[in-house]
Amino acid sequence: MEKQMSERLKKTAEFVKARRAATEAAGHISPGFDYRWKHTLRVVQYGKRLAETEGADVEVVMAACILHDISKFDAEDYGREHGRVSARIARPFLKTQGYEKETMDNILYSIAAHVDDKADFEHPVTVESKIVSDADNIDRFGPYRLLLLFNETEDYEKLIEQASNRLLTLKKYREGGIMGTKSGEELFNRQLDLQITFLERLTEDSRLTVEI
Repeated sequence: MEKQMSERLKKTAEFVKARRAATEAAGHISPGFDYRWKHTLRVVQYGKRLAETEGADVEVVMAACILHDISKFDAEDYGREHGRVSARIARPFLKTQGYEKETMDNILYSIAAHVDDKADFEHPVTVESKIVSDADNIDRFGPYRLLLLFNETEDYEKLIEQASNRLLTLKKYREGGIMGTKSGEELFNRQLDLQITFLERLTEDSRLTVEI
């Protein structure tokens, strides 16, 4: 069973990488593709950890995590629709992988709903779908994403303004209630606490930056 899972997950990863390669071969090369794949890999590992903790179906979660952003490797920007588009891209591939229909539908729902908890087909909310969304958010609020955010800002005053605004948002999120699972909430809060501590120090230092 584990061997079958491992083989299917490898094929799933190959399917995503082939999608990227086809887009690049068509002349649409984006520096964001490298970040997107590394983000996907981290989301897979966060998802696996949460699934094991929550007693969820590990393969469903890992497969959905691998596929959750496949539409991001297209030339078109689908915005908040990218989860639902990713599920539509994934469906024909998943049909070839020998999954039971119930399992496949759970994977597809978990992909489709990971952005805003909405799919374009009827399916009950599952613990696996909550985990995929949680895993995505945990990485989106990780230290690397913070580094990318501020690496793009050269103007000091603008950087401090961004930091102050982000600090307000993070503290609001820290009040809780936005994650789908208990273990997801714990990991998410760890990410938030790291950023809050850093941004508080950064904004405190800014108040020392005064002309003499």
